[in-house]
Parts: sequence; C-alpha cells; structure tokens
Amino acid sequence: MSARPLLDLELAAEAAALPAMRRQLCATLERLRVPAATRDRLVLAVHEACANVIRHGYGDRAGGRMRLSVYRVRQWLHFRLRDQAPALVPPTLVARDLDECRPGGLGLPIIDQTMQRWCWLPQRHRDGNVLNMWCRWSKGVS
Repeated sequence: MSARPLLDLELAAEAAALPAMRRQLCATLERLRVPAATRDRLVLAVHEACANVIRHGYGDRAGGRMRLSVYRVRQWLHFRLRDQAPALVPPTLVARDLDECRPGGLGLPIIDQTMQRWCWLPQRHRDGNVLNMWCRWSKGVS
C-alpha cells in the first residue's frame, strides 16, 4: 500500500455529508483517469458502504464519524472505510437475495457486483469496524 492515500476524508456519519464525499471521491477517480462508467459504479458502491455505516452502524446515535481512505496498490484501487460504531457481529454482514421483492438492502449486492474483493473487520478491544474494498483497475480498463 502506498504510504499516502490518494484521498483521506473524515466525515460525519450523517446523510448530509454524503454529497461532498461523492464529489471528492469522483474528483480523485477522475485524476486517475478512471472511465466514467467505472467511476460512477465505484462512487455508488462507496456511497452505499457509507450509508450502511450511518444506518446500521450508528443507527440512532448522533455524532458518529467515519473515515474514507483511498489507495492505489499496483493494479488495485483500495477503499478503506473506518468507523467507531459498535462492532458488528460477522453473520450480520451478508448480501440479501435479490429475488426478494422489498425496499432497501441493496448496498451489499452493489458492493459485491462492483468490487472484486471486500472484507469487514471489527476493531479488536474497542468499538469500530473497518470495511476494505478492492477494485482491480489499470488505465484504459473499465
């Protein structure tokens, strides 16, 4: 991993913070010359991850924070999302069956379809979670 992230953004865990995050992430991906369609999918997947932290991580608790860091590691883009919400229990992070007809619940399927790999890690001995997502990308490949 590169020593310095391409983007290192701390934001409030509230919906009002997401438009600025999307703009900054989009600008970072534009600087890397990520094709527009790929860039849009990546921004949507990261948005969904942030929305999940807000809704499921912090729930009704106000004042939460999260940090988005983006790295370029050879042919991979690595997105790391950290929070200080209560640690999630591993089985709770499972993409739902898309054949179910109900509103919501599309965040993990979107992440699954956009990222080649992702994993969630609870922080040891304290509150907080880390979601790592990787997308294989090299210039000219979408």
